[in-house]
Amino acid sequence: MFIQLFKSVARFFKHNRRRLIILTLLSILLHGALFFFSYVSNPERAIYDFSGRFGIVTDTLLSVLEAVITYYVSIFYVILPLMQKKGKRRALFAAFILYVAKMGINYWFYSISQRESRYELKVFSTIVIPDDSIYWFLLWHGIIFYLADLIISFSVALMVEWIRKSKQQIILEKQKAEAELSVLKHQINPHFLFNSLSFIHSKIFKIDEEAAQSVLILADIMRYALGKNEDASGRVNIMEEVTHIKNVIEINQRRNSYRLNIVYEENIKNQSASIAPLILITLVENAFKHGDLRDKEHPLLINLHTNERELSFYIKNKKGKGIKELSHGIGLQNIKQQLNLLYGENHTLSLEEDPNTFDVLLKIPINS
Repeated sequence: MFIQLFKSVARFFKHNRRRLIILTLLSILLHGALFFFSYVSNPERAIYDFSGRFGIVTDTLLSVLEAVITYYVSIFYVILPLMQKKGKRRALFAAFILYVAKMGINYWFYSISQRESRYELKVFSTIVIPDDSIYWFLLWHGIIFYLADLIISFSVALMVEWIRKSKQQIILEKQKAEAELSVLKHQINPHFLFNSLSFIHSKIFKIDEEAAQSVLILADIMRYALGKNEDASGRVNIMEEVTHIKNVIEINQRRNSYRLNIVYEENIKNQSASIAPLILITLVENAFKHGDLRDKEHPLLINLHTNERELSFYIKNKKGKGIKELSHGIGLQNIKQQLNLLYGENHTLSLEEDPNTFDVLLKIPINS
């Protein structure tokens, strides 16, 4: 048990080494600045305050250790989870435990310093609140010092969150650039492609109207997939995404002589909203690729619903015969990564499956 505990502690320090070093340097800097200004103002009082527990060296080490623990817990277990709207109850509970623990430990040290003081407290007593009063302790340790720690922790947490989002944005831009480069390397000239499809459509229209219409649908699918409808932020109008989904459904029905069983429902209240493109269609294509859509008892279910702030997309399909249990893994891993980069913690992706069915529920914010 001791070995496991030691390994856990070692892993913690290895994983958080940089954080702890930065917080330690910050704590030393703040403690030194506080001592300097206190000493300039009142040298005798400064020496008394900063060595009132176990001596100035030990007291400094304990203060720095206390500050590092306080900042670490406040930043990574309280403020950042609350900012990211993740584990609010656990974050508030951690804040409460931290406050109670600090008050208890500081009061114990305060009691020791009162009993073992080498100075007469009345030398430093104030008119309003005497130094040896419990109200003095509550004022400084229960309010002022705790608020100072909270302000410092919040400032550092804002910086950490800004750095995290900046890194995500850099990764997203890099992946987008790589994807665009890959498309440029492998795609046929789009003007040539669309002109060719238009030519084919005009030639076969009088011979087979259905085939000609299929060519137009295919052209629309490819035009949308090339990303020509994105705005400056890389989003598309939600109705364009819906049209793309319907085109993919239609072209697959035509390929299978309308023998696929598909139930599609939509309820879009804000048609001017915009979302990240091609995420929904990837889930639909997964269902076509891995699902059995010929069973009338288990049709492909697609439900798209939006309100003013959120899009909800639900899709459920029967698993195809001979498909491995992890056949959805690659496409879904790419979707998870893209959602994390685009929406961070502001999205929900729920996957459920049993031996016969696979369903996905996705919720993402929309931009009006």
